Amino acid sequence: MKLPLLRLLALALLVVTAGRGADEKLGSAPPAAASPRPPAVSAANPNVLFVVVDDLNLSLGCYGDRVVKSPHLDRLAARGVRFDRAYAQYTLCNPSRASFLSGRRPETTGIYILGTPVRTALPAAVMLPQFFRQQGYYTAGVGKIFHNPRTSDPASWDRYEDGAGEDDGEKAAIAARYGGGDGRPRWSVLPGDGSKTRDGLNARSIQTLVAEKAAEKKPFFLALGLHKPHLPWTAPERFFDLYPDGSVNAPADPAMRDIPAIALQTELSGFEQPATRAGAIRAYYACISFIDHQLGLVLDELDRRDLWKNTLVVFFSDHGFHLGDHGGLWAKLSAFDASTRVPLIFAGAGVPAGRAVATPVELLDVYPTLVDLAGFAAPPGLEGRSLRPLFSNPDTSGHARSLVYHYDVAGKRDVAGRTVIGPQWRYTEWDGGTAGREFYWRPDDPAEYRNRAADPALAASVQTAAALLRAASSPKPGPANRPRALDPDGRAKK
Repeated sequence: MKLPLLRLLALALLVVTAGRGADEKLGSAPPAAASPRPPAVSAANPNVLFVVVDDLNLSLGCYGDRVVKSPHLDRLAARGVRFDRAYAQYTLCNPSRASFLSGRRPETTGIYILGTPVRTALPAAVMLPQFFRQQGYYTAGVGKIFHNPRTSDPASWDRYEDGAGEDDGEKAAIAARYGGGDGRPRWSVLPGDGSKTRDGLNARSIQTLVAEKAAEKKPFFLALGLHKPHLPWTAPERFFDLYPDGSVNAPADPAMRDIPAIALQTELSGFEQPATRAGAIRAYYACISFIDHQLGLVLDELDRRDLWKNTLVVFFSDHGFHLGDHGGLWAKLSAFDASTRVPLIFAGAGVPAGRAVATPVELLDVYPTLVDLAGFAAPPGLEGRSLRPLFSNPDTSGHARSLVYHYDVAGKRDVAGRTVIGPQWRYTEWDGGTAGREFYWRPDDPAEYRNRAADPALAASVQTAAALLRAASSPKPGPANRPRALDPDGRAKK
């Protein structure tokens, strides 16, 4: 039976009025001013636990190190896919993080120093956590995700925190290092249990958030940024005790052959060597075991909440770290494997267990891989690729690229070192080759001590590598970070 026209109009008016009244009671904005609601997240879209570490090289049990104690990272690798040849796009904190969080190469961002926020360089880009926030996820960053709180990105987070910590010993060591110290690598033993350090507090904050969001059944993107093993090396005594005095030996440092002088530079070039190389390595290892313990707290929470079936975990470092090799190089900011190569592990929902991939990949690939695994279409502008196909079908034809600027003291200028890494080699050109070229053949020289760029026996491989660099985009102009001890302007000071 049809309703009379006046009755239909009255019913429609009642519905509209009731809806407007409900909105007014809730204090909602008029439709024209309202922000668009994020799309609904389906059950197929997993949570994400994103863990990035500062200054960690491949000194881990799961990467074959027989000295370092890293049980929690080892179990994470065992339940996922470990990438054995993953590379940072720039071997300094802020440029690297700006790259993998934006999905753009440093050549595109033009960020080569510590102080430039990525949002300044890329005002319209969608950052990785921001992307998940736009999909309806709760996003929280705790610790060092972007380079520091000043360079963080408010559009990416529902919540962000990274305080100075409450451990007096750690705070004193940091103050000594950045209060006019000489930059020399130093270490100290903390008297407490480490729970009040920056990493101790931050790991526990993420642990709490995992529990809260699991109870709320709200999808989350939680990012944990661990500061160690960045200098100064501080950890509780029990982590130093894992490496008794005399148990850690400094590895041999072979003679270098034909390596250009411009290549032999790091962030700490020009400063004194640590008191002992073996002692410094021991302290570095203690810090690794310390952050491994913090990660274990969070992984245990995933176990307790039975979240592995619907949670993705990615773990990696922003770049590597030299430990006195190549004639006494420490820290990062080089093009060597020790500085560019990083651990990279994916585990959890949709990731096969117990696999290793030898294909060269990039940190640039983390963003599109997480988006792919979460079931979303990638936003425009990403310059990496999803690594998901390599989980099941590793190939041997891939290559990775990295970039770093070194300071030419005599010429008082910054020189670009552009690197390409293939399955069996690394090739670098300094200033387009005019300041030097490097080619290392991994089967004979995995630690990169013999430059064979002029070796006729490898000419074809060198030409192939050089062609890859020629085909790549040139770096966008921008100021470069310099070793503080070498730069009269002191621009590298934090």
